[in-house]
Amino acid sequence: MLDQVLFALANGLATGMAVFLVAAGVTLIFGLLRILNFAQGSFFMLGAYVAFSIMGPSASSIWVFLLAALVSGVVVAVLGLVTDMVVFRRLRNYDEAYTLIATFALMMLLDGLIKLIWGLNYHSISPPPSLGGVLMFGPVIVPIFSLFIIGLGILVFIILEFAIHRLWIGKIVQALAHDQWMSGFVGINVPLMLTLTVVAAFFLAGAAGGLLLPNQSLSPTLSHAFLLQAFIAVIIGGLGNIRGAFMAALVLGLVESLNAVVLPDQPGVAMYVVMVAFMLWRPAGLLSAGTVDHATSQHAAASVPIDWARYRTMLTVAGIAGAIGVAAMPLWANPGTVFLAGVALIAALFALSWNLLFGTTGLATFGHAAFFAIGCYASGLMLKATGGQWFLVVLIAAALIGAVVAAIVGSVAIRRTTGIALAILTLALSEIMRLLISSSASLGRDDGVSGIPRPDLDLGFTTLSLQSTQNYFWFLFVVCGAMALGLWWLSAGPLGRVLRAVKQDAERTSFLGINIGRYRLVAFIISGSVATLAGALQAPWVQIVTPEAANYLVSMQPMLSTLLGGAAFFWGPVVGTVLFFILAEATRALAGLSEVVTGGVLLLLVMLAPDGVLGIIGRLRLRKRAASQGPKLEFVAKEARP
Repeated sequence: MLDQVLFALANGLATGMAVFLVAAGVTLIFGLLRILNFAQGSFFMLGAYVAFSIMGPSASSIWVFLLAALVSGVVVAVLGLVTDMVVFRRLRNYDEAYTLIATFALMMLLDGLIKLIWGLNYHSISPPPSLGGVLMFGPVIVPIFSLFIIGLGILVFIILEFAIHRLWIGKIVQALAHDQWMSGFVGINVPLMLTLTVVAAFFLAGAAGGLLLPNQSLSPTLSHAFLLQAFIAVIIGGLGNIRGAFMAALVLGLVESLNAVVLPDQPGVAMYVVMVAFMLWRPAGLLSAGTVDHATSQHAAASVPIDWARYRTMLTVAGIAGAIGVAAMPLWANPGTVFLAGVALIAALFALSWNLLFGTTGLATFGHAAFFAIGCYASGLMLKATGGQWFLVVLIAAALIGAVVAAIVGSVAIRRTTGIALAILTLALSEIMRLLISSSASLGRDDGVSGIPRPDLDLGFTTLSLQSTQNYFWFLFVVCGAMALGLWWLSAGPLGRVLRAVKQDAERTSFLGINIGRYRLVAFIISGSVATLAGALQAPWVQIVTPEAANYLVSMQPMLSTLLGGAAFFWGPVVGTVLFFILAEATRALAGLSEVVTGGVLLLLVMLAPDGVLGIIGRLRLRKRAASQGPKLEFVAKEARP
């Protein structure tokens, strides 16, 4: 056992250093730009693919290996320069939630391009001959390449530590991080220094991808493995703090490695548990004296003033016609299209539940998939146990379970964290759930629960069979429509007005005697309950549920739909869901194309039209009226631009 622990410690050091090499770039960018770059893992993966293209499955010598890593760093640094000029400069004054989603869209775009260029195959890469083999330290066997990674991580940390805290350029970087306006006032070229820092961060990501290439299998999923761990290290260490990121990466590497020895049946869980504990203990991070939230412009969250009353009749007629068309789909569409339409109905309800937090209350969560997964598994297991009976009871029970879980999680998470910390904390909780489900024999492990029966609906006076796709689709239409109208009623009523006031200015709202924490918790509970209900509807529709229902990528779906349609508008998530499914269906034939199109469209919307498709329509209406009514309204239309 001692030998295993010692080996785990050595392996944990190597893992921690690998995580730090990715986290260092994330820390540098956040330290100056206040942008938590979701795409850093994808640029790391791009560096690995570039190095693979240069040296192949095995480097002939260490010099070829180092040259490939250097070229990878330069290529990614050039792309970083382009990214800074095109994307980051636009995002610097945006609300943090929008920057997170924008960089996630950038990640999707880059991941899709990598799949289109290099394909979906897995590649195994051998280290150069001089870094192969192992060394014996008593009873402990340590690969030479692991020692190389440890030494590399320490070297990069020393260089960054010395440069930031000892060299003149580091003093400038610290001044920029503290006050960019004052730095520019004393003669520092702020745009140039910001760009150089971004280029350095991307060079680190690309070079790390090449240097760590023999440390793991190369595939299009490589970025996700390192991305979450790097984010956790950055959050625990303190956003923008290199020393904190280094310490946190070491802790996470050791915890993950020891987890494999002490809890082999629960791989990866300990790392997320440690993250949650640290975030609840010190939400601002180990080496951060401030908070994790920074005052940024609410520019991206502004909505376009549209007089919807002028178009009430037209919108009502269009809504009724659209609803009739969707309800009639089983009569004119093929079964495949009907199935996708049913999934879209559930996804729209899921997106509406998330936007109650984001668009109405101003809370961004990245772990909403946890509630969806709870609903899927609760509904699937109960339907299998009852043979498809008591479906209404099953749905109510699932929603109540979701409400209880949301109350427990929200009472802790919302009280201790907000902003970025809340988003990452909920993501960690969702990943813990996914890993626990994957290791649970009673829940089917990675295979999940299959053969979920379509239910029978007991109406008291009669029983309606929902086993046919046609009947269940109509049931979905009625339930999702009723829940959407219920959420609209809440959003338009007194509760919705208070929640919007909390989002607009929490401090002033609290001065009025309103308990903002309580209202945020109420919104969190309602949102979690509706998301759980959406999952409960999904399970018998697709008749299988797997741990991937809790994957953080599932949490991104309502975000994409909401931003695509317009977070400032109640029906924006529904419009976004329809457009999202149309884009996905039109591009699904070629691997990676769907991600490129979806990510590219979302990125353009966040940067150019953060209020979504409905916001674009509103601005076009304003400009049309401005052209016909004179200069005063034309000024209003210009002010509505993002």
